[in-house]
Amino acid sequence: MNKLFRRAAEAWNRLLPAERHQLAGAVCFLIALCYGLLLWQPGNKQLGDLIYKEQKQNVRNRAANKGGNDAALQKLNLDGFDIQVTRRELARVQESLAALEAERARLLARFVPLDDLETLQALKSELARLAESGDMEVTALEHIYGNRARSNDQPPTPDLLKNAGESSPYKRPLLRLRGRASYRGLMEFLDGLSTLSRVAAPVWSDITVKTENPRRDNTLGNSNAARQWLEVEMHLAI
Repeated sequence: MNKLFRRAAEAWNRLLPAERHQLAGAVCFLIALCYGLLLWQPGNKQLGDLIYKEQKQNVRNRAANKGGNDAALQKLNLDGFDIQVTRRELARVQESLAALEAERARLLARFVPLDDLETLQALKSELARLAESGDMEVTALEHIYGNRARSNDQPPTPDLLKNAGESSPYKRPLLRLRGRASYRGLMEFLDGLSTLSRVAAPVWSDITVKTENPRRDNTLGNSNAARQWLEVEMHLAI
């Protein structure tokens, strides 16, 4: 073995520099070729597997797009939500929205139509009767037209009511009710608003306690008890 190495070294020393470079290049090429052959077989196999998987996935995608069946849709991932759970939640939200729309339509139907002055007058009569049925005296019941130059006691017209509704922050015409009441009478009036045939919703109120000074009887040396009541001003959306 040592003789073989010595002969190889002597042969290498006898070579010219250019021949040495050529021989070294040839050896490196042979080494690289052998290394490539060793890696080609497993790499080629992995590449084939990847191509097969890609082709298989493409076939599945075409089948799902063409058939549009639920089995393919169920495998979708919507940020962690199952497609069936998402569909049920969507259906629930749609049902809730439909219920809210129905309730909104029902409430709107209870408001007085702005062109129905007869129904409006009937509502005002109901308000007066409701107050009189309890311990409450109505001193004024007038429209609020939102125009200082226009008298609020002017008889309503559809145009006046429409303009009043548009200028109101509640988008409905307003009635101003003034009266005197006891605490019990005021509570009974407020509770009774829900029984009216049409909506009359309190949106603003000013309630002041008033006291009447008692009269003193100097002859008998006694006095009558002080009388108290509530001065009420209320705005009702109709």
